Amino acid sequence: MIAEIAGGRDRAYDTLETTGLNTALGIDDIPAKLELIPKGRCNPSEYFDLFRNSILIGKESHTWFRDRVVTVLDDHDQVRNPGRKARFAATNPPLSLALAAFALNATTLGIPCIYYGSEQSFDGAGDSDRYLRECMFGGTFGAFRSRERHFFREDTWLFQELAKVFKVRREQLALRRGRQYLREISGNGVDYGLPHMIGDEMRSIVPWSRILDRTEILLAVNTDADMVRTTSVIVDHDLHQPGSTLRCLYSSDPAVLGQTIAVTEKPDGKHVVELTVPAAGFVIFR
Repeated sequence: MIAEIAGGRDRAYDTLETTGLNTALGIDDIPAKLELIPKGRCNPSEYFDLFRNSILIGKESHTWFRDRVVTVLDDHDQVRNPGRKARFAATNPPLSLALAAFALNATTLGIPCIYYGSEQSFDGAGDSDRYLRECMFGGTFGAFRSRERHFFREDTWLFQELAKVFKVRREQLALRRGRQYLREISGNGVDYGLPHMIGDEMRSIVPWSRILDRTEILLAVNTDADMVRTTSVIVDHDLHQPGSTLRCLYSSDPAVLGQTIAVTEKPDGKHVVELTVPAAGFVIFR
């Protein structure tokens, strides 16, 4: 049984415990951060920390979000935006950045959900919920300021690439069941830290790992819509020995698919890889 419980994670958890419902739809703090991280307007730790619930519920981390909260980027009423409501595509981001946003949702903890029309780049925006509820298959209030039009297309780039991402997710158990870690990065190969905003923006690679048993999958988005970026990323010390490699399972740049990156060891013992991500892009390595 799924319930939409507005009002924050603490209320959602209390309601689940009280009613016996299995799953809640996360529409409070999750969607905003899923939108803002790929756009470089939110510190990634603000999103990844949502999945560490020990303080909130008095239990260990990685407890109930993995399979008890449905995570979604766009949604039908955006209670978080009482004034102006807008889908992700309403701000006109590059199409590849939309892919990065939905891939972030698909490959992090929680039960990923795509709000209808987002995979078709619907760009509704306005001061009412109705602007988020365009007709998909014809009607008086269609997408893109139209009427009586059909908008479900499976041949678009975004639809096709999302299908590839979800195929990898189905094939890799760690992407569905693994623990999750935001990874530290370095531009100079010496000083490492979590990616974060500088001033009011963040143009950076944001990498994270999903780990299950002896398998680590490294994923990343690039919040820079203009430039390919390369950074040094820390990987699990025990799972990757110097000289081993990670192979690209997916990249928004198809030329990178199948390529490998080597694990090296820093003088202080860190095990790292040099990770390159296309502009506004997304990659998966194992």
